[in-house]
Order: sequence, then structure tokens, then C-alpha cells
Amino acid sequence: MSTNFYNHIIYLSIMLLFSCTKKETIECPEDLACTEVFVSVNVQVKNTKNENINLFKTITEIEGVDTILVKTNFTSLFDNYVIIDDLSKKDLKKAGSKVTFKGFDEGNQLIVNEEYLIGHDCCHVVKVSGKDIIIIN
Repeated sequence: MSTNFYNHIIYLSIMLLFSCTKKETIECPEDLACTEVFVSVNVQVKNTKNENINLFKTITEIEGVDTILVKTNFTSLFDNYVIIDDLSKKDLKKAGSKVTFKGFDEGNQLIVNEEYLIGHDCCHVVKVSGKDIIIIN
């Protein structure tokens, strides 16, 4: 057999070898056009009489690691507390990450400890699951 035949066999073998390798998937395309809207995931905290609860400090953790957002001594905007916003999108898995929202009273007593599943759509954060309103007894 000729060397040309062997060269073709080697070439085809290499082609088959590389065509079977798993290609890397990109979670979000780099050229994706997103709106300039800044998105946040919010929650209301109320008592059993449907009155708003003022939290002295809030902490948000992603996957139980690192405190992502810490806010102190504030009144909630429109009776909502921000759990997470687009600034933390890079820390989230697209399909969703476990996010824990903690709220404290003025005595630094933990009164809210709520888990959420929050992901992103490559442009903005998206709440996958979790409460819109937390009721405190």
C-alpha cells in the first residue's frame, strides 16, 4: 500500500478523535444585548397583623459563603428589602444558587433567616424560588 493511503488513515483517525471530544459550552454569550435596567430581587417583611417590620441590619449570603450585601440602620424603600441585585450576578449560577437572606433587629437578634434560589438570565438576576413576603410572629 502506498504512503498516501496511510496518510489518509492517520488523518481520518485524528479527525475522528477530535470530533468526539466534548465541546466547551459557554453559559452566556459575550455579545448578548442587555437592557440598561438595574434589577434587584426584593422581599417584604411583615408581622402577623400585616404591619411592616423594620430591620436594623440585613445580610445576604450566596451558597453559604461570604457575606455579599450588608446593610445597616436604614428604613426599607417602599417596604421592601433588597436580597440581591445585578451587581452580584457574576457570583450566581445561571440555573440558580442558594441565597440566604438574614435580617436583624436593633439588638442584633436574628429575626429573618430565609433561603432563596436565585439565578440569572445572562443579563439580570432572576428569583427562581422563595417568598415575596416573610411573616414574622
